[in-house]
Amino acid sequence: MTYLTNLPDNKQKPFGGAYSVYDEETVWARDNLIKEYPSSFWSDEYIKQNYFETYKDWMGSTNNLYKLEDFTEACFTQGTTEAFYQFYIRYRNRRLRLFKGEYFFHQMMSRLYFKDNFAWLDEEDIDENDVVLISCPFSDTGDTHILHDLILNQCEKKNVPVMLDLAYINLTVNHSVDLSLNCIKYVVTSLSKVFPVELHRIGLRLQREEDKFEDQLYVINEPGYNYLNVQSMFVGLKLMKLFPADYIYNKYQEKQKDACKEYNLSKSPCVYFGLDLDNNYKEYNRGNETNRLCFSRIWDKRMGKPNPKLQSNEIQFS
Repeated sequence: MTYLTNLPDNKQKPFGGAYSVYDEETVWARDNLIKEYPSSFWSDEYIKQNYFETYKDWMGSTNNLYKLEDFTEACFTQGTTEAFYQFYIRYRNRRLRLFKGEYFFHQMMSRLYFKDNFAWLDEEDIDENDVVLISCPFSDTGDTHILHDLILNQCEKKNVPVMLDLAYINLTVNHSVDLSLNCIKYVVTSLSKVFPVELHRIGLRLQREEDKFEDQLYVINEPGYNYLNVQSMFVGLKLMKLFPADYIYNKYQEKQKDACKEYNLSKSPCVYFGLDLDNNYKEYNRGNETNRLCFSRIWDKRMGKPNPKLQSNEIQFS
């Protein structure tokens, strides 16, 4: 398949993409929780009620998410992707703005649905008819984008709606995100990067009460409706209760240091990533000056380990 983005398709390369690590403890917990769900003493309504409160507390427990408590309106989503769809539908008549290097899905959607009504945040100032989506930590580096604050301040002045994608927030610790600006209409995240549950689609969308917009996600999240994937909510809820939010970071930070040393990379704040500042791995470039390499599939042996002594275009596997 050819994607309509400026990103290379590196899924079959050792450092390509961004995947959860198949950590043996979290894999074991996931598989056993799926078996436990049918006989769980927790009712579906109990699971729904506790999922949102637990998720908000958990995701903010090891990071500085200023004013997260103001986002009281919560919806379960099929990963972050379902929330992205609703965001695009709501603001489809505005001009979409993204940073270069953003998650491929957004770039794909910009070309499929916004077409000429699109511009890179790196190249033009904010216009009043824009709509903005930013990952934080930023998808290309695992750090806050250097223009993050500037863009948000422009959006605040011009009343431009923003969605913040916090999918990588629990791959780091002590990461600060200011959620106090009124322009931030949505905050979304999922467990797919932290735990091996990408096929279970366990996400969260948050809004402030005064910004509540009753789209189809609100309808299916209403009490009494049975349209939600309660089994996935159960698995996610129990995983968050079993493993603290910094579990993956703490367990793999030394492996990250070793991998960065071995492949001559700089550490990203997100524990799965190493950043190539010298353009030695240009096949992993996402449109900016650095190249992002993801270690998770090397660590869990889904990918063979490259030989760092070879040039990047001559990589062989052990």
